[in-house]
Amino acid sequence: MTDGIDYAVINPDQKWRMLCKQWRFVLWALWISSGVTMQGFDIVAGGQLAALPAFQKQFGLLQPTGGYLIPAHYLAAWNSIAPACEVASTFVFAPLLEKYGRRPGIVVAIMISIAGVILQQLATNWRVHLAGRGVNGIAIGMMFTISPLWIGETCRPELRGFFLCFFNTSIVFGQFAIVVVSKGSSHIDGKWQWWLPIVAMYIFPLILAVGWSFFPESPYWLVRNGRSVEAKKALRRVYGFKDDTFYDVEVRRMEEEVRMATNIQGTAEGPRQILMGIDISAEFECLRGTNRKRTLTAIFAASGQQMIGATFVIGYATYFLELIGVKDYFDASVVLYIVMLLSSVAAFPLTEILGRRTLIVWPQFALCFMLLVIGIMGCVPDQTKASWVIVVFIYLWAIIFQFSIGATGFVLASEIATMRLRGATQGLITISNAVWGLIMQFTIPYMINPDAGNLGGKVGFIFFATGIVAAIGGEPHLKG
Repeated sequence: MTDGIDYAVINPDQKWRMLCKQWRFVLWALWISSGVTMQGFDIVAGGQLAALPAFQKQFGLLQPTGGYLIPAHYLAAWNSIAPACEVASTFVFAPLLEKYGRRPGIVVAIMISIAGVILQQLATNWRVHLAGRGVNGIAIGMMFTISPLWIGETCRPELRGFFLCFFNTSIVFGQFAIVVVSKGSSHIDGKWQWWLPIVAMYIFPLILAVGWSFFPESPYWLVRNGRSVEAKKALRRVYGFKDDTFYDVEVRRMEEEVRMATNIQGTAEGPRQILMGIDISAEFECLRGTNRKRTLTAIFAASGQQMIGATFVIGYATYFLELIGVKDYFDASVVLYIVMLLSSVAAFPLTEILGRRTLIVWPQFALCFMLLVIGIMGCVPDQTKASWVIVVFIYLWAIIFQFSIGATGFVLASEIATMRLRGATQGLITISNAVWGLIMQFTIPYMINPDAGNLGGKVGFIFFATGIVAAIGGEPHLKG
């Protein structure tokens, strides 16, 4: 018993009392999730920067009207390079995280992120800006894997779903932050109008750098590598409880999980898989036997976010609202991201009260309906009136998305794998999510840009189609 809570047994009825006692773990979860905030900041940055006149003048092409237009292939390249680099970095670094631990990966991500932001800031042509976004994408891919992995390994099983909601809320907070910064910088003349949103990216590696020397390695990773004494020290830094019995209980729980996983591995392990000197056997095992269903369920839960239109609504909201003629498009987008942030916070208790499947399956069909309405509004002759209907349904979409699959998809994806394969599974989730992000980020500019598809609200039809595939295709996996 520690603070009146029996940690010797896993009992969901104790989770709310546990939550009140684990304030230090909350701080560490917030800290490591700040690395994921970069992803939210970056995914929206392309659309925000494209809406700034100074950025358009710096990188766009002069039009006969006297204004500047950023070509669709510029936008497609800028916004797809980051998820492409996320795929590459995750493929390389996920196995290395299993070998060397989580802390070294954070240091590497910090240095890479700073280099990427410097390139974006000093860019004088679109190709240098492209390189900067790609380099920063490598760091994003690493933190996108490390953050939910460390939280899922370290927290108590009763609270895993609750704390993994930090993952989505951190992404949404990053999206909200870039919109606010861009709104403020839109009133500045000159290069600082587009420099300010880029310079603001330095805050994320700075936060990680300040706290890194105090950050404890994953206790589960230490236990799995036979370093139980160090695991106790790490747990002590995480929780700060004075009762040493708690740390003994937690280490024994992790040792038992490792023992069970080792026994299962002994009966199911196939030949070692080595690619370019990197052991990817765990990734192959995720796709074999009973682990295949877990992995596919996790991938459907996370990738469904992209297929249901997250990149379109979240990543291009400001730019899209400008294109369809919304006058106060920056103000409208700021309110949109405030709504999404509040909705993502509401997902914290709902995830535990209503369960994962309830918050994933049926809301997807509701989101598809809203995308269908947006598409229909794009066909209405009077686009001035139709644009406000589109704005309303974008708001409704954002609310439902953030407290359903937006948050719960990451929770389910991160907790469904076995402890031993959690790192490999999270790497596969990051890769699949980034692949869909790459596809969406590359194609959306061609859908909406005036010099390309210029679809306007009719783009809703496209995401209605992909969303239906995700909803129907993922339901059998989630049912099991």
